[in-house]
Amino acid sequence: MTWSHEVETDAGEMTCVPLTPDRLEDMEAVFGERGVARRCFCMHWRRPDGGYEDARDNRERFADMAFVGPPPGLIGYLGGDPVGWVQIGPRSVFPTLGRSRLLRAVDDLDPWTINCFVVKAGQRSQGIGRGLLTAAIEYAKSLGAEVIEAYPVDGHRESVVDYFTGTLAMFSEHGFAEILRRNDTRPIVRLTVKPG
Repeated sequence: MTWSHEVETDAGEMTCVPLTPDRLEDMEAVFGERGVARRCFCMHWRRPDGGYEDARDNRERFADMAFVGPPPGLIGYLGGDPVGWVQIGPRSVFPTLGRSRLLRAVDDLDPWTINCFVVKAGQRSQGIGRGLLTAAIEYAKSLGAEVIEAYPVDGHRESVVDYFTGTLAMFSEHGFAEILRRNDTRPIVRLTVKPG
C-alpha cells in the first residue's frame, strides 16, 4: 500500500504522497517554467564536495535520484492538481548542510531534515506549506525517524524565494524547538517524535 496523508488547508483538503518517478511531471508543474526552483530542482543541499562532475542539469540529476529511490520528498495535490513540494530525508544525504557555516551539524545525530518547500504560483498564502510540513512529519515518523531537524527563516525577506526553508512560525506551530542559532535569522530547530 502506498503511503499518503490528507491534510486540511485554506484551499481545501490536500493529499500528500511520496515523489516517485511517475510524478516527476507533477513536480515540474509545481516548480513552473522558470525561476530559482526550476534551476535548482532541489539539488542544492545534495551537491557533493567539489560539486557535480558532469554538465547535466539539475532536473536530470534529480530524475536519476528519484528513479533509484528512496523518494526524496512529498508532492501535495488539491483536487488532483499538484500544488506543492517538500524535500525530506536523513541529514546525511544532504552534504551541503555539513559544509554550511550556519547549518553544520550540532551533534553526532543523523536527524531527518525538512529543508525545502515549493508552493506553486497562484497557490501561496493558503496554508499549503503548513500542510506539507504536517505530512512531512508524518512521513518521517512512518519511516522510523526519531528526530526531525529544519532550518527556517526568522525575519523579513525580500522575495518569496527566500522562504524556501519555511518560516520559524510554521515550525513552532508544529512543536519544533530552537536548539541553536548561528546568526540572527536562521535558527536550527528540532522535533523529537515517536516513530509511527
